[in-house]
Amino acid sequence: MTKENGKLKVDIYVPLQICSCQWENFMNQVFEVLTPYMEYIEHETKSLHSDEAAKMNLFNKCVMIEGEKIPSVYRLKKKLPKMLKEKGLIEEAKEIPEKASQKKPIGSRSNNRCC
Repeated sequence: MTKENGKLKVDIYVPLQICSCQWENFMNQVFEVLTPYMEYIEHETKSLHSDEAAKMNLFNKCVMIEGEKIPSVYRLKKKLPKMLKEKGLIEEAKEIPEKASQKKPIGSRSNNRCC
């Protein structure tokens, strides 16, 4: 937990040096999970190709919460509410609804790679 504001620190590691079409879907899914809890977290997007990521042996897109690697959105969805509750930031875990439909959002390029 960050000391200055009492929020849970969430770092999102993606390969920023390559085209965003390679990781935008992951980011969209991560923010679907984070959005209901934004008042309780402080997030930062970091490069997977940084020295910091190399020191932690990170080679794939992932989320780090207080030093714990969360390699998938599915695990993030399960772990984040529990971690917030353990830290006393929330009393009860909010239920994150499943996607209402499988339609892709307008402007999504996940099937139309740009590179």
